[in-house]
Amino acid sequence: MKKRICIALIIFLFSAFFVSAREIGLMDYLELVEKTHPFFTKEELSVLIEEKGAEGLLGAQDWLFNVTPSYSFLGEASAPEKGGQKRIHQVELSAGLNRALWSTGGRLGLGFSSGYTDSDSALGKYFKHGFSASYTHPFVKNVKGALDRLDYELSDYTIDLTRVQVEENKEGFLLDAAVRFLDWVYYTEAVRIAEERLALAREQLEQTEKKYKANLVDKVDVLRAEDAVRIADQVLLQLQAQWKSKQAELATLASSEDIYVQSPRYDLYHLEQLPKREGAISTLHGQSRVLNTFDILKEQLTSQREGIVEQGRAQVDLTLAGGIFGRDEKFGDSLAIYNPDASVSLVYIKPFGNRTVKSQIEEIDLSIRQIEEEKKSTAISLESSLISLLIQIAEFEKILALNQAQIKSAEEKTKEEIILYNRGRGQLTFVIQSRDNEENAKLTYAENAALYHSLLFQYRALLDELYRSE
Repeated sequence: MKKRICIALIIFLFSAFFVSAREIGLMDYLELVEKTHPFFTKEELSVLIEEKGAEGLLGAQDWLFNVTPSYSFLGEASAPEKGGQKRIHQVELSAGLNRALWSTGGRLGLGFSSGYTDSDSALGKYFKHGFSASYTHPFVKNVKGALDRLDYELSDYTIDLTRVQVEENKEGFLLDAAVRFLDWVYYTEAVRIAEERLALAREQLEQTEKKYKANLVDKVDVLRAEDAVRIADQVLLQLQAQWKSKQAELATLASSEDIYVQSPRYDLYHLEQLPKREGAISTLHGQSRVLNTFDILKEQLTSQREGIVEQGRAQVDLTLAGGIFGRDEKFGDSLAIYNPDASVSLVYIKPFGNRTVKSQIEEIDLSIRQIEEEKKSTAISLESSLISLLIQIAEFEKILALNQAQIKSAEEKTKEEIILYNRGRGQLTFVIQSRDNEENAKLTYAENAALYHSLLFQYRALLDELYRSE
């Protein structure tokens, strides 16, 4: 006895697993599409491209290496300015490293020079070598590298904007896929209803044939019953073709052959309890990516404005420079590099008027105001769409209730028509017509339920709930 129970349990579990494996839910399907469709990879590459572009801006902090070999000849006109009489020959090789320090806004330079001078004056011939270093520090303009970092910081906003747009594109794609899946669900239900109608038509034909053989009905009733079977069979074949077509469409979209042996799992007649209008609008303002886009744009323009203000400041830079050098007529002795040089300089530059900077600041201020107004306009448009969807969803709930009542009425009418026909007081035509009306009522209910859930998908997409980034 126990052995039979175990075998029955194993068979039941295996059957349950097999049935489950042949079904696919909406979220499972959307996850599959997101993993397999190249659209999502293409969209992610948009963000990566912007990130790589931003990384390229970090190159402004890199060390810059330069090498300059040179030869110069000074004749009678220029040689006296350099201490010569009629001629000076100079050969020099200089090399250096320079780098912008974003943490301070300063510039650091390291250098090496090696040269030989041949003069017809008391200077004679000599070699000179040395190492030098310099550092320029800003006190007003570009303090702490504000201007040096500006392009890189602005690129962060561009990346954020791209990411938001990518998420919006993904959600739009998934919304379309969800609606296609919902069509498949509808055709599944329509096929079930049509199969039920065909089964009833065949049962009616069988009963009518028996009555005809018993001389209870005329031949015309048999013909009418046969027509009902053919029409029901035709409707079923059409719906099955549409079901298979939608299945193939979804399988191709998800690049999955498994879809061809699966059917959709979805409660088409489930009604959802949505928040009231005020709560939905509050959610919209709190998590809308579209509205967040305007905040990012405003922050980007604000940072850009700060950069323009910084650009208009006076330039006050302190430069410290120094080095050690060696000089001698003999090459070997010139390598004794220990003689120091040093210098200090202060640069002050202040543009008068600054009309360009003022104009750019006013332009940015106007752009910020425009973005604020555009955000308000977009918010009103989104609220309008949200309220419209909530109204349609609520009205469809009423329609679905009416559809249920219509189905119940059609079923009761069919029962009465069958009773009258079996008593010989009705006609088979009325029975067939009543069953057709019953089928049409069920199909209308399924169609309206699909439209209801389509509105729910649009509602979730509007609130950015259909797609969530990890």
